[in-house]
Amino acid sequence: MSPGLIILILVLAVIASTAALIVRGVAAGRNAEAETLRLRQARKGAGPIAGLVIRPLASVDRPSWQRLWDSYCDFYATPMPASTTEMTWTRLLDEGSTLRGYGAYDPSGNLVGFAHIVLHPHTWSPRTLCYLEDLFVAPPFRGRDVGYTLISFLWTKAEQEGWGRVYWHTEATNAAARRLYDRFRPADGYVRYTLTVSPAASEHE
Repeated sequence: MSPGLIILILVLAVIASTAALIVRGVAAGRNAEAETLRLRQARKGAGPIAGLVIRPLASVDRPSWQRLWDSYCDFYATPMPASTTEMTWTRLLDEGSTLRGYGAYDPSGNLVGFAHIVLHPHTWSPRTLCYLEDLFVAPPFRGRDVGYTLISFLWTKAEQEGWGRVYWHTEATNAAARRLYDRFRPADGYVRYTLTVSPAASEHE
């Protein structure tokens, strides 16, 4: 195979991958917008959930968390291997892990949303940073400040623990999520770049 043909194949692969990401992002944004509008009409006047409690996830939450986690992965059209889900849950409950999970519970004790964070050091300060990797609220409870309460909880905890900052990202087209996030402050001017590594390449390291 000639070098020119190899380069052409690589370029086409990159174009196809980029197009797939764009299509996925647009679809996720449209789905979120449509779902938010539908639910907003259904819950009009309901207001924030009184007595909402935020606390660390516990082992007894596994069935409820699993349902929310599956819905979260389905929303982003990301098939999640059972082994990865099991590993994630184990890490969330491990006090020595840098991965932590917090749940939002209604007055009856039902898990209605979660936030997964990753704590990590960085080079510009001795303080730990908090990356909000996953935020999800069950559809029937959206628009009732569950997500806002989860982020506010993390912000308060950051001040209590002395973390440097709480940060996250979302799809540029996810208008529903961005309306929530803009209540805290506008998005900054940074652009994310991602280099993916195939499982086959990792195995050869």
